[in-house]
Amino acid sequence: MELTIAEYIIGGGVGLLTLVQLLYLFIIYNAPHRRCVAERKGESAPSGHPGLSVVISASDQETLLAKHLPRILEQNYPDFEVIVVDDNSKDDTKELLERLAKQYPHLYMTHTSDSIRYISHKKLALTLGIKAAKKEWVVFIEPDCYPISNQWLARLARHCTDSVDVVLAYSNYERKPGFANLCYMYDTLLQQLRILGLTLRGKGYMGIGRNMAYRRELFFTHKGYSRHLDLERGEDDLFINEHVPAHRITADINAESVVRCTSTSGRTWRNDKLIRLFIRQKIHGIAPYLLGGDTFTRVLLYIATWAGVATGIIRQAWWLVATAAVLWLLVLGLRILVLHRTAHDLGERRYNVSLVLFDLIQPCWELYFRLRLRLMPKDMHMRRKV
Repeated sequence: MELTIAEYIIGGGVGLLTLVQLLYLFIIYNAPHRRCVAERKGESAPSGHPGLSVVISASDQETLLAKHLPRILEQNYPDFEVIVVDDNSKDDTKELLERLAKQYPHLYMTHTSDSIRYISHKKLALTLGIKAAKKEWVVFIEPDCYPISNQWLARLARHCTDSVDVVLAYSNYERKPGFANLCYMYDTLLQQLRILGLTLRGKGYMGIGRNMAYRRELFFTHKGYSRHLDLERGEDDLFINEHVPAHRITADINAESVVRCTSTSGRTWRNDKLIRLFIRQKIHGIAPYLLGGDTFTRVLLYIATWAGVATGIIRQAWWLVATAAVLWLLVLGLRILVLHRTAHDLGERRYNVSLVLFDLIQPCWELYFRLRLRLMPKDMHMRRKV
C-alpha cells in the first residue's frame, strides 16, 4: 500500500514534536539535575557569606508565624536578621512577635498604616521591611512557608557573590494526603523547574517571593515597586523581570534550600494560579511564551500520536502505528526519568506511572485557568479602595 500525504504529515509531525519535547526535557527540565551533579563533583562551588536580612510580610497570621518563625530564626548562619512587617493584623501577631523578640534578639518588627488606600499593602509592607534591613542581601519568604533545613540561609548565601544580583531556590506545597494535593504539587513542580531550569541556562527572567534573595541596593537603585504600585502582586516576578539582567540571576538546587508552604487548599492554589497568569501578561521577553510552548507542544504530541495510531490501524500502515507509539513512549519514559531524578535531588515527591495521568490533565487545568482569567474583570488584581 502506498503511503499517503496524510500519513507522511502525521509521521513527520510526531517526529518533530518529539524532538521539541526532548529539547525541553534536556535543556530546561534537566538543568537542575545537571547542577546537582556538578556540585557533587565539586565543579560548581560558590562561596559567598554576606549578611542576610529575612523580610516577611504578615497580616492576621499569628498561628502560622508561631509555627514557622522559629525554623527561620534558628538557621545555622552567622550573620542574619529577621524582620517581620505586621500588615494591620487584628489578631495577636504583635504580642507574638514581642514574645519571640525576647527569645531571639535578631528578630525585629515593624508595621504598616491603614491610611494608604490605592497601594498594594503587600508591596508597602515589603518596602518597609527592606528599608528596615541592615544587611547587604534581603531574603524573602511567606508567613505560610518554612525552610525544611537549618541550612537554608547558608545555601542561598553561597551564591551571593559579586557576579550575582538574585538567587532563587525551589519551593512547593507541603505534602498531604489526597489526589488534589498531588495535582497542586505536580503543577508547582513543573512551574518551578521551568523557571529554575531557564535560570540555570542563563535565561533567568523572574523570581518567586517564597524563596528568593537579592541585593538590597537593587531595590533602591530601581525605586522599589514604584512602577507597579497599582497591582496587588508582582513584587517578585515583575521587579526581577524589569530590573535584573538574565546572566545575574542564579539558583540553588538542593534539598537543604527547599521551602514548603502549608496553605495547600484548592482556593489558595487557584488564586495563586490566576494571579501568576495575570502578572505573566506583563512580563517582558519571550520566556513566558517559550515555557508555555512546552504544554502546547506536549498536547500536540498527544493528538498527533493518537491520530497516527488511529490512521495506521485504519489503513493498516503499521509503520505509522509503531513510529507514533515508540516516539511517544520515548518521550514519556525520558520525562519520567528527568522529573524523577530532579525530584530526588530536591527531596520531592516522586512521579512515575502517575505522570501519565498528570501529563493528560495538566493542560486541561491550564486551559481552564486561562479561560477563567479572560472572563474576570480587567481590574480584578488591581489595588482598589477598601
